[in-house]
Amino acid sequence: MTMTLNLEVAQGVRLEDIKDSLAGVEFSNLSEVEDGFSVVLPNTHVLMSVKTNLEDSNVLTEDLEGGGWSVGLRAYFDVDPTLPNPFDDVKKIIRNLEEQTSFEFVLSFQYESLYAHRGLNGLELSDDF
Repeated sequence: MTMTLNLEVAQGVRLEDIKDSLAGVEFSNLSEVEDGFSVVLPNTHVLMSVKTNLEDSNVLTEDLEGGGWSVGLRAYFDVDPTLPNPFDDVKKIIRNLEEQTSFEFVLSFQYESLYAHRGLNGLELSDDF
C-alpha cells in the first residue's frame, strides 16, 4: 500500500535546487529526462519523481489556491506508510529545500491534507508528518 505526497514549489526553482535538497539522503537509480528526474530513496523505500513541464501552474492544494504564487515544479513521493519511519527521507528533503532556497512550497496528500508549508512565515510542519 502506498500513498503519494505532492510537493508544489514556486516558479523560479530549478531542478538543480531539488537535486541539492537530496544532500544527506541516500538515493539510487537516478533517471533524468529533459523536464525532470526520478530517484529511489532506499532507506525508506520511497520513489520520488520530479517534473517541471506542467499543464497547470496554479497551486492545487486545498485552502492555498490563489496564494499569490505560481507553481514551477511538482514532485511526487510514493511512500509506504506501513513501514517504520516512512517520512524520514521526505522530511530531510523538505528541510533541506527550506534551508537552501527561498521559494514557497507546499507538501500535501491528495492536495488535501497539508503536511508541510513554507510561506512568508517560514516552514510549518504538520503533527502527522
